[in-house]
Amino acid sequence: MSYFGQQYPLYYPQYISGYEKVKITTMKRTNIMETEPLTRGIVIFGATGDLCKKKLIPALYKLWTKDLLPKGFSITGASRRDPSRDDWLKSLGEYPEEFTDHLDYISCDLDDPESLYHLPETDDTTYFLSVPPERYENAITSLKRAELLDDPETSRVVIEKPFGHDLQSANHLQSVVGRHLREKQVFRIDHYLGKDTVNNILTTRFGNILLEPLWSREYIEEVQIFATETIGCEGRSQYYEDAGVVRDMLQNHMLQVLSLIAMEAPCRMDAKEIRREKVKVLSATRLGKKFVTGQYEGYLGEQGVGPESMTQTFVAGDLYIDNWRWKGVPFYFMTGKKMPYQCVEVVIKLKAPPLSLFNGETNDRIVMRLQPDAHLDIRIDVKSPGLGDGVESATLTHRYPDWLGVDGYEKLLYDAIEGDQSHFVHSEEVTESWRIVDDLLCTGDYCDIRTTPYMYREGLWGPSHKVDTITKWDYPA
Repeated sequence: MSYFGQQYPLYYPQYISGYEKVKITTMKRTNIMETEPLTRGIVIFGATGDLCKKKLIPALYKLWTKDLLPKGFSITGASRRDPSRDDWLKSLGEYPEEFTDHLDYISCDLDDPESLYHLPETDDTTYFLSVPPERYENAITSLKRAELLDDPETSRVVIEKPFGHDLQSANHLQSVVGRHLREKQVFRIDHYLGKDTVNNILTTRFGNILLEPLWSREYIEEVQIFATETIGCEGRSQYYEDAGVVRDMLQNHMLQVLSLIAMEAPCRMDAKEIRREKVKVLSATRLGKKFVTGQYEGYLGEQGVGPESMTQTFVAGDLYIDNWRWKGVPFYFMTGKKMPYQCVEVVIKLKAPPLSLFNGETNDRIVMRLQPDAHLDIRIDVKSPGLGDGVESATLTHRYPDWLGVDGYEKLLYDAIEGDQSHFVHSEEVTESWRIVDDLLCTGDYCDIRTTPYMYREGLWGPSHKVDTITKWDYPA
């Protein structure tokens, strides 16, 4: 496209070589982008599972198509099962031979350090633990005994959530990790942190002087965070019986969103400073007193669910952040299955002006829709047309183009390859998150909340006769 006799590309280039300097010219600026990935070897444990097939290999393939994997890279699938390489490749689906030439499969057992000696030797390796959480401890211990984690500069481990089952188990697992690894080697995945729209929270907050001064108790009345699904367990009821909605959504995804919404500005945009500020805000966060748990009708009929199950599929309640910026501001959250609408959304309610001069309700809001149909709404009051002094709501909207975004695993795997921990969870974040929800899980010495879930029908916002007493919800639509 030509402007004033100059040629400019419409978009940033989609394919950037991982080992090349790429000059990107836009209408506003010229940048130099340089990336030098660390990892040549990627080993995926649990390579015969669904996560590898549906998320990891597709993400790595997309990185390969964009020339973002280092030259001479290798991807090794590993599992206790013993299929041939060809059978494993066939199970992954159709990929071009130029990509599959980099893939291999080895049968080994994470509980047996000697079997790990068969893994290929590379200058640097990222080990991805796509295995059940109860195997993390043995996996890390075996990798260390096999002398695969000795060099903190050339070896790293990617760990899927959940990291622990409660505060006590998370602390125990961290003690194992701390004995064998430095924190710089540990990449704890929360796939929400790989989403463009979640990462856009910090840009929206700290990149706009229009909004940043409003982001405090002086101007914000309350914050609502939604993470709702229309589906049920969808064949995952056995997992859900063990986890429940608090472990599945609140302890990780929702508290990570809260930390990005509420954290102070880092002094610079790097992993150390971003994670420092997230830890600080989580350490100041506590549970409130308004909690409602629920279970959708029909859950007891799911395969693998007992007739007396008390597993929670819905939770809503309040959180408070006891620091200078947020003291007294309630952060309400709602997450559950079989809801009327599927979305992840943050609603920031602004306070009313000190003096009401016009007729009508004040509806000032900042709404961040993270998925689906990602967009940012700024809702303000304007004068209604006509002779009177009434007001009506007007909305300024920016829609985030889905087709320009990347899959969360694509982003996170690329960051792990580069050794960038900015979008991974620090051990202290894990500890503080479990501390926050531990009382809600009633895993401590006592429990002062109702643990028996209220029943609710599919298509409702949980047990509404109780939920509506928490606050006046701005339900997603």
